[in-house]
Amino acid sequence: MSRRKSKNSGTVGYVLLLAALVTAVLAIVGVCITWVTRSGEGLGGLVSGSADLKLGDMFDLYGEGDLEINGAFRVMAAFAILTAILSVATLVLAGISKVLGWKLFRFLLVIAAVVCVVCAVVSIITAFSFCDKGINFDAGDLVSSSLSPAAGAWLTCIGGALTGLIGIGAALKS
Repeated sequence: MSRRKSKNSGTVGYVLLLAALVTAVLAIVGVCITWVTRSGEGLGGLVSGSADLKLGDMFDLYGEGDLEINGAFRVMAAFAILTAILSVATLVLAGISKVLGWKLFRFLLVIAAVVCVVCAVVSIITAFSFCDKGINFDAGDLVSSSLSPAAGAWLTCIGGALTGLIGIGAALKS
């Protein structure tokens, strides 16, 4: 008896590719938009404000130097960029694996997808670590300031993790 492929197995693979495309775009957009929000207030609440910092703009502020915050920034930026690159690599390998069906590409897809998930989780952890080491100060009623991860950090983490999980599913389906 010969095994017959169902018509739905091909459709599922293309749906997974489309989902991987959407989530990879989320990871890339996350690197390009606001990554950290700096908020502060002073004079007993009379003056308050916030500033949104993109990852690219932060290289001027934190890219060079030997301070602990500069090292935390470099680690955070490296994992954010690596997550976006691995999301695209997972998408490309899923497409090649779907079209060609070679086992080598499925193996590479699984490796890239697992590393993508790990890098996505580490990117949000390092974003919180950077914000903890950042310029957080409290001078009583005079001035207080804090950093927190913004939408870009979350989109990169979620997009990268979902792309990796979808890549694993695509490897199992192809």
